[in-house]
Amino acid sequence: MNDSPTRLELTDLDGRLGLRAAGELDSHTAPDLEARLGQLPSEGDITLDLADLTFIDSSGLRVLVAQHQRLEDAGHALILAAPSAPVARLIEITGLTEHLRVE
Repeated sequence: MNDSPTRLELTDLDGRLGLRAAGELDSHTAPDLEARLGQLPSEGDITLDLADLTFIDSSGLRVLVAQHQRLEDAGHALILAAPSAPVARLIEITGLTEHLRVE
């Protein structure tokens, strides 16, 4: 892991495989998230806990959409859990709440 402001850690969330993202998800840190999510098996739903994510830009949204599509193609889901207020707002204003699974 590099010294980027986003910290990612594999966690078991309510019996589900997932990651917790904290900090900022932007063009510098989105590749870290993409790589970590890409390492997870697409054999079940994956939860991404966004409660501690303070910022996300279009690079971060692109990763969420791409990973959502990867899992959906395999018959599973990317679950965006408890997004922080700024992250939830961006997902809402971009219209992605209609496409992504946000809990």
